[in-house]
Amino acid sequence: MINFSKALIGAIVIHVIYFMTTFAIGYVRTMNHKPDWDAAWANPENLQSEVVFGYAPSPLLYTGSFLATVLVCGTILRLYDKLSSNSSEAGVS
Repeated sequence: MINFSKALIGAIVIHVIYFMTTFAIGYVRTMNHKPDWDAAWANPENLQSEVVFGYAPSPLLYTGSFLATVLVCGTILRLYDKLSSNSSEAGVS
């Protein structure tokens, strides 16, 4: 049960890092964006009439990603425990 808790915390940390990195990259791109008004007015056919804010994936994708990350973290923790117990039994420090 302790390995499951550690795996769950690991998955939460990985996903928080992912979302914060995505947010930070978007923020920096937004702050550094300098529109070229002259080029936009020169070609009025290319101007969009609707604003698109981005793609919103399904919540099932994030749920599956989270569960897969929990499984991977759990597997890594289990292998680490198994390898560390084998090395301590053999007298290797």
